[in-house]
This record gives sequence, C-alpha cells and structure tokens, in this order.
Amino acid sequence: MAEATTATVPHSPRLDAPTVRDTGSGKRVHRPETCGFFEADKQPCGRCGQCGQLQSAAVSAVSCSLLQSSAVSADCCSQCGRSLGKTGKSGNMNELELVLDRVSTEYPALVMENFLSIGMNEIPEDSTTMADGYCWMVSKHSIFVWSSGKGSDAQKSAVQLPLPPSGLPYSSKSVVVYKNGRNKLPGVLVVSGEGVARHFPALTSAVHYETVIDLVSEVTLSVQFLESSTNDASFILTTTSGSVYLIHARAAPSRGEIKWERIGTREARGIGRRLSNIIFGSQAASNDNSRVVNSLIYEDDLDDYEDSGIIVLTISPSMICSFDVMKKNSSKILNIRSDLEHRVTNYFESTPRGQSVAGVNVWFLDAAKFRAGILLLLAGSHDNTTDVTFFLAVIHYKGEDSKVRWFSAIPVDLIYRQNFESTKESSFVGHVFLCVPDQTSNSSTCERTDGVVIVYPNFVQSVFLPDDLRGHNPTLLNKVVPIPAGTKLVGHACDERFCYVMTFDGAISCVRLLPRGFEDDLADDNAFIDELCALRDSVSQDDEPLSIFVSAFIQFASKNIVKACEIMKPLLSKTDNELTALVYTFLSNILDLSVGSHPDKGLSKKRIICNRTLLFLKHINIYDRVAPTKVLISSLTNSRTGSSILTEMSERVAAAIALWQWETMREDRAELMDQVTKKLETIADAPYVYESNIYSALSIIHKLPTACIETVRELMRRAVDKDAKQRLIILCADLLLTFMNAIKAQRRTASIRSDGDLQWTSGAISNAYLLACKILLNELQGQDLSQSQRLQLRDYVINLARFHLSECNEPIDGHEIIVALYDLGEYDVAVDLAEQFKDFKVLIKVCLQLDDADRRARLDEYKRRYYADEFDMYLCRYLKEKKLNHMLLEEKGDRVDRYLLSCEGIRWRRELQNRQFEQASRSLLSLANRETSDASHQRTLFAFSKLAAVCSEKTPEDVMEETNRKLVLLKHQSFIPESLIKTVYPDNPKRPLTVTEMVELNMLDPDIVEGHKRDLYLLARLFEDGETAELRTFLLNVWTSAVKHSDWKQVNNIQDLSDTPFAGILKQLLEDESSAETLLRVLPSYEALLDNCRKTLSVNEMAPKWIRGAIERASSVLSNSIKNKKEEEQRRARAILGVPETCPIFEKRPLVNAKNVTAA
Repeated sequence: MAEATTATVPHSPRLDAPTVRDTGSGKRVHRPETCGFFEADKQPCGRCGQCGQLQSAAVSAVSCSLLQSSAVSADCCSQCGRSLGKTGKSGNMNELELVLDRVSTEYPALVMENFLSIGMNEIPEDSTTMADGYCWMVSKHSIFVWSSGKGSDAQKSAVQLPLPPSGLPYSSKSVVVYKNGRNKLPGVLVVSGEGVARHFPALTSAVHYETVIDLVSEVTLSVQFLESSTNDASFILTTTSGSVYLIHARAAPSRGEIKWERIGTREARGIGRRLSNIIFGSQAASNDNSRVVNSLIYEDDLDDYEDSGIIVLTISPSMICSFDVMKKNSSKILNIRSDLEHRVTNYFESTPRGQSVAGVNVWFLDAAKFRAGILLLLAGSHDNTTDVTFFLAVIHYKGEDSKVRWFSAIPVDLIYRQNFESTKESSFVGHVFLCVPDQTSNSSTCERTDGVVIVYPNFVQSVFLPDDLRGHNPTLLNKVVPIPAGTKLVGHACDERFCYVMTFDGAISCVRLLPRGFEDDLADDNAFIDELCALRDSVSQDDEPLSIFVSAFIQFASKNIVKACEIMKPLLSKTDNELTALVYTFLSNILDLSVGSHPDKGLSKKRIICNRTLLFLKHINIYDRVAPTKVLISSLTNSRTGSSILTEMSERVAAAIALWQWETMREDRAELMDQVTKKLETIADAPYVYESNIYSALSIIHKLPTACIETVRELMRRAVDKDAKQRLIILCADLLLTFMNAIKAQRRTASIRSDGDLQWTSGAISNAYLLACKILLNELQGQDLSQSQRLQLRDYVINLARFHLSECNEPIDGHEIIVALYDLGEYDVAVDLAEQFKDFKVLIKVCLQLDDADRRARLDEYKRRYYADEFDMYLCRYLKEKKLNHMLLEEKGDRVDRYLLSCEGIRWRRELQNRQFEQASRSLLSLANRETSDASHQRTLFAFSKLAAVCSEKTPEDVMEETNRKLVLLKHQSFIPESLIKTVYPDNPKRPLTVTEMVELNMLDPDIVEGHKRDLYLLARLFEDGETAELRTFLLNVWTSAVKHSDWKQVNNIQDLSDTPFAGILKQLLEDESSAETLLRVLPSYEALLDNCRKTLSVNEMAPKWIRGAIERASSVLSNSIKNKKEEEQRRARAILGVPETCPIFEKRPLVNAKNVTAA
C-alpha cells in the first residue's frame, strides 16, 4: 500500500470564496459569485497580502499571500505593487496530524437512552447528523432533535417527534431541521421512503402537517433545504431513481401546509424499480448503475441557461443529470461510467504486479461539490483479488464533455484496508461517505483547510487534492485517524468550515488537521481561553501589536486557525526583529501569569501555551523569520536568537514544574524552597515573588540557583550540627539537580534545536552550579565522611559539573573543577569530563605524566578523536609554550608541519628531519639574522645554515655568500676584548656588532696600535669580497684616527716618528709577511690621508713628508714581499722530484725514507 504523500502546511481557504448556506441535511447550498460549475477553466482571483486588494485571474491558482506557506513571484498587486505568488509547497506535512477534536456538546439523556435501548450494533452509520446549530437522530418511529450550541440545560434537552409510518428504513437524509425567519425555533420536515411528508413548523410544537407526495413507485433518497422566507420554506426531494421534486411548506406555526411539484425525472421505473429499492433498502445492487446515490444543488446565474435559476444534479454510477428547478425539466445528461471503468482498469494494470485484469467492478459510493466541479468517491476491485481500492475523481460538467479531469487512487493502510472485501459489498457500500466542507470545496487549494474528508466505518481519512486538477497529479497529503475503540460511528455532517463525526458513546468530534501538539488536553478549555482574553485586555492600548498577537493566538488556541491568520495579517509587514521581540514580550507575559492556589494546573497551562506558541509561529509561517533573528534582551549583554528564546520559555516552565513536584514530596524540601524563595525576592528585587510564589514569576527563575547557593551558605554559617549541615548540602544539591534534569529532559524532547546559540542557562545559572561544585568539593576534602556520604557527594559533583561545563559559553581550558577532581584522586572522572568537554590542557597534562609509549598512543588517539577541534594544534602550542621542543618535533602531520613553519626557533629542525636542507639553511639564516642578543649563538646559527646549504642538492649561492660574510664579522668580533665591548655596551656585551660598530669600537681601544690593527685586518678581509665606497671610507677613518693619536709637535725626526701609533701600526703590518697581499690593500692613499689630516699635521711641516715616505716604503716592502713570495712559488712549481737508481736487489722494496728524494 502506498504511503501517505507529504506536502506543505496548508493554506486557508480563499478570502473571496463563494458564499454558502446550510441545506439542513448535512449538505450545503453553493452560492458562488460566478458559477464555476460550467466554467471549469476559469481561474480564481487572488488577494494581495499587503493591501487586501482583490486581483484579476491573471495568475493561475494565486491565493492570499498572507496565508501562503511560501510564495513564488508571479505577478504584482495593481494597488501596492506587492508580489503575488503561486501556492508554495514548503513545510513538512508530517508536522500535521488528523485528530477527532471532541466538542463540548454531548447527547441529551433521552438520546443516550434510545441508543442504549437499540444497541450499538443495530444503529446504522447514517442515523445522526447536524446542521445550523442543531443535531438530530432518526430511530425507528421517532426523530430526536437538540441544540448543538452552547446554552442552558433546557436547550440541550432533546425534542422527540413522531415519524410517518413507513415500511422502509429512515436515515438522517430523510429529515431536514431548518431555521425560519419568523420563529426562533427551527422547523422540521421529514419524508418517508414512500413519500409521506410531515412538517413541524415549530420544533417544540406537537402540531404538524402531513401530505403524500406521489413518487410514482419510487423511493425517497434525500431531502435538502433550499431556501426560506418569512412565510415559506422550500426543499428539494430526490429519489433513488433520479426524480426531483420541489416542496413548499408554510413556515407559520399555525399554517404549515405542504405543497409539492415534480421538477423532472430521468425515466419511469414502475413497480419493479420500487421492489428493487424495497429489497436493497437505501442502497442498490452493484450492477444497478442507474440508481442515484447523491444530489447536489447549485443556485445562481448559469451561462448555459437563458435565465437564472436553481440547478439540481443527480449523480449515479452511470451518468449525471441536471434539472432546472425553474423550468422543471431535465437539461443535460453526462455519461461517465465507461471513462471511470477505463481509468480503474488502467490503475490495476499499472500496479507493480500489473497484468491484464478481468471482471473489474466499480462501486459509486458518494459525491460532493468541489472546486466548480463534482468530486466522486469510488471503490474498485477485480476478479484476481478480494481487496478493495478506493478512488477519487473530479468531473467538470461543461457541455457534453464526459472526460474525467483528475483521477487518483486513495491509499489506505493495510490495518484498515483488511476490513473491506469485494465479495462483501455491505462492508463498504453505503458505509463510506464523502465530506467536503464548503470552505474546502470553494478554495483553489486544500492548504489551510482540513482537506477532503472520507468517513469509513472505523476510521476517518483526510486527503489533500493537488492544486492543479489535471491528469495524474498526486495527492499532497493522506492522514488517517481511527474511530475510538469501544464505540461506533452513528453519523456525520459538514458545515461551512468543518466535518463532524458522531459516535455511539455520545461524542461529537470535529475532524481537524492540526499541528502536532494540539493533543494537549486541558481540563477546562473555556477557562484557559478566558485567561488569555484577560491577558489581551490587560495589554496597554499603546501596545497594539501585542494586543493583535494575543488575539490571534487566542483564535489559534481555540483551533480557529484561519481566523488567527486573518488577525495576524497587520503584523506580517513588521521586520524580523520586531516580530521576534514581540514573541519574547508575549511569552514573558505568559510566564508571569498568576498560578493562583493550584501551581500544578497553572504551570500546565503555561506549558501548553509555550508549546502552542511554537505551533502558532510555524503555522502562520513566521517561525523561519523569528528563529534565526537575533534580538538584544534588556536584561542580557548579548543578543539572543528567536529559537533560543522559544526553547528558554519552555525550559523555564519545565524547570518550574519539576521544582513544584520536588518540593511537594517532602516537608524539608518545602522548607528549603521557602527560604530560597525569600532570598530570591532580595536578589531579584521583586517583592511580589514570595507573596505570589515563584511559580507565578518564571521570568526570574534563572536567579533561583544563585538564591539557593546563597541560602545554603547562610544556613551553613549558622549550623552547629555536622549532620544538619550535611543534610542541608544534600538538599541544595538535590534541588539544583532537579532544576538541571528538567532542563535537560526538555531539551531532549524539544521539537526545535538552538545548538550553538547563547542559552539562558549560561551566565548566572552556570556560575551558580560552579559555586555549588566548589562547596561540594570542599566537603569532599573532609576526613570524617563515611564511604556512602563520600560517594553521594562525588556523584553530585560530577552531575552538577557536567551541567556547568555544558553551559559554559567560553572555551574550557584547564577547568578548576576538573583539576580539583584529578587532585582528589578521581583520575578517571577528571579524564572523562576533560574528554567530554574537550579540556585539552588537562588531557595533555595527564598524557605528559605517562611513559613514552603510553603517552604517544594516548596523544595519537586524541589527535584522531578531536581532529576537527584541532587538538594537534593545541598540543603544538602547549609544547612550544612549555619549551618542550623535543616533544614538539616528535609530532607528525601536515597541520603540524604548517604550524612549525611559523615557529622560527624550531622550524629548521623539522626541515632537517624532512631532509629539506635548502629550506633549513634559509630558515637558519633568517633565524640568525634576527638574533640580536648573543653573538656566539648567532655564529652557531650561521654555521648551521652554511652546513645545511652545503648538504643541499644544489647549493644556494646567496645563502653561502651571506653566511660567509656574517661569519667573517663574527670571527673578527671575537678578537675584540670583552672588556672593551662592555665599556660601550654594558647591558649586552655579547650582542652581535655591525661593521661600523666594530670599526668605531676598535678605534676606542686604549691599545691604539692593537685596536687599529684589528680594524685594518677586518677591512682587509672584507676587501677580499669586493671594495666599496663605504669600506674605503672606513679605511680612511682608521688611518686618520691613527694619525690624530700622535702629538706631532713632539715629532722632531725620523726616530720620533717611529714611536708614534701611526708608525707602530705600519710596523705591525710589515711584520706579517703571510698577509702582505691582503694588507697592501689597506695601506692608505697618502694624498687622501694628508688632506684629511691637514689641520692635525699643520704644527709640523715635516710630518706630511715623513708620513708620505713611510707609506711609500711600507708599500714597497709589501710589494717586494709579495714579489719574492710569487718567485718562491714559481721555483717550487718548477721543482722536479727524482728517484736514484738502486741495486737490483732493492728494486722491489718500497721507499721508506724521504732522504732518497733529491731535487732535480
């Protein structure tokens, strides 16, 4: 069996739906603005949801945008430009359920006595019905009529009226209870199967009028109310053979005469037809395809008729006939049976086990008006099965077109379908009824209606037909609700909005499609609605939006959903933030409603209101606007989403209900709750709290845990008995546990989730639970606790800590409660909490206490488990912070490698591990350049960088050049005495120095010759890599400094010159023959030097000459030394090594002494 099809949450009926009137028989008279029966292709009008302006039929199937669950832009309103959309298909039909909503009306005692006297099994399914505020039940020789509306007990009592004698059975269709304009009491018309009509002008009067209608041997099928005036009432009588009669009855109590006239008939049937009806009762055999099973009345202008009039349609399995009441003739006949049989046959042949079928049987069960057409209910089967399949078909009566416009099987679950057998027609023929309320019938969509209702003997089904009734478009919804066990269906009825079923147990139930949650049963619905009305009336006149919202919610809570949507219309133009704030204000008012002397009942009502608020928002299609919208609540510092606000309100009520149940269990609990409530009054600065009790002020219940902690602290300070103190702590923990468990239970069963949103339990509530944990941990450290007491306190700590940790809105990092539990020896508990709440710091600390193998295994497990939470990155940061670099380098993975790239101090180690030598050399070079505190460390880094570069497949020349240059500088810096460096850089004498700093520092050396010599050797080495203007400047400055360090007034001869620092430096250079070529480069240009020292040398006219001569002689000496060195090298290059001839006896012996080697 196919499953029920899902669809969107339904729309309400069109606002421009045609008007309807009750016929008095459970069927309705259709008063369309334009008759769609002969205009099937004409599309209905739409109404703009913003301005309410009716629009033309330019857009197919446009419905009021206010009531649409979603809209797709299709056209725009001519008045306001607002987009009109086609009916959307959003939402989930699983959120709807079919229910039998029992109305307050029950059967009068007289009716119940009659039911019991007959017996449940003997009462037919069509013995009872209702219309226009009255119910009636036909039983043997009497009819019972009573009011179905609210009123006094007298009005609820039944009136028993006698039926005309008849040999044929009566049904509720044989009776019409109608209202007339003159008399407040309704009139009653009943017609027997043979045609005896009895009219009661007034319900409570025994006076009645009777006449016999000549049915020409036909049998009455139904009587329908047509219209009434001050003096007359008109009715339509239809026979099972298809004849139609017009009946007039005087409405005046004193004159209730009956007149009748025949409108038309299909054919004369004679005595044979009457005997058939007598044999088969109110139903005919399956092969009697001409028997009428229903009739429909249309009243208005018809395009196919010259004059306006009333049209009666009679429906039989083989044809549909129309009768013009004014012209009193049969106008059209539509043959439909062949088309229906063909479609049923095609359905059976197209099933999964499809094969040619023979002996297809089709039973016509019922018909109703539907969207300017006729909705047919069929049953079908064939010779290969005894199963019965039910079908719906839509036919538009236009011209001679006999084609079915839409056709579909209606799935029925096996548990229900097994009650019907094709070989036992009595199991369904005459026992399955089609009920279509007028709003559903006149709406272009089933959405926002209760659907097309099919009443079976033991269950009720609601079906949503597609908006586009063409071809094989599937049904959109299929819901079923069983008739309650232990009772039986005795009747059904429809009014403008709803379908009703009546059962033997005295229940009248409205068939409703309601959002899940309306199953909440209130003991007193009226009192519940009255409280909401009082809330609406108490709203300030300045707060009109809240008043509108409350009014709409009242209608929704009363299950008048369409009216609720209408009232909400002005609020839909508000912004999402305004709507969310409005919902918050409404629920805040609900939470603070007084619960009176019965907190349990008051809290139950608050719970139901919170649940139905969610249903309300979803059903009017603003939940998706409210749920994600953030609003700033005045009492909070952070914004809250609408979904978190909705869950909060339900959780507050759930916590209050749990606390009420908790405190009523024991007296000591009530005493503690009393003290906590007093403390709450002080904390919340709300003096009304204690007087009206906390359950009437749920808007401040979030401060109750804090009040509990402060109360316990005060009582503990006054407690002198340890046992009393212990009991007090346990009571406090139990109260907080109850509060917590209620919230957690509510979240587990909640229909909406607000994960990731800021919760109301964060902040004050979470902090209170932290304080409670600290109090309990302090008690756990006591030495005088028994094992059972210790275990009890331990369990409380664990449970309260879990809740506190779950409500923390900040990352948990080395949480004090987890650490305290670990320190108390609760290792497994602490690790479990750390793992659950991802306290990585605690987990890592625990791992570091393990041996190498266990540590490695545990860390790898956590890295896999918390991969999405980047445990590996936290581990890396922790190890680096603790300078555990050797452990950090043990970590593997792409993310770890990327992390180490940002760690300059250890990145090169990972690159060496990965044999990425060039990258390592560059990392080391970068690291060395940033080293500014330790020249020795910098020298090591440059050395490692050079070694790594050498190990590269392709040596990076830029790295080699820079490292060599920097190593030269560091080498020459090492020659500078540390005591000299400290005189200039006392704070950090080990810092690396630049060329400029070293040159200037050497020139400050008290040993002038040694300091300047170090400069010259430094510059000489740097000149090897290339001369620059800067180096030439340094060189000139060094020689200038050397010259200026002498007192030239005291230099009188060459001997005195040799004692100057200038001469001493030259002598030191000349003594180093091994570096003559290098040192030659650092000899000064005497012209530049003399020019630079002109002022200094002006005191001695011979000084320039002596300096020039000294430079020239030094240059000559160094040049000669270089020349001699080169000649020596050339001689060595021309040297030939020879081996003298030896005695043959020594030819095989190796040379053992270099003395045998002589120069050529």
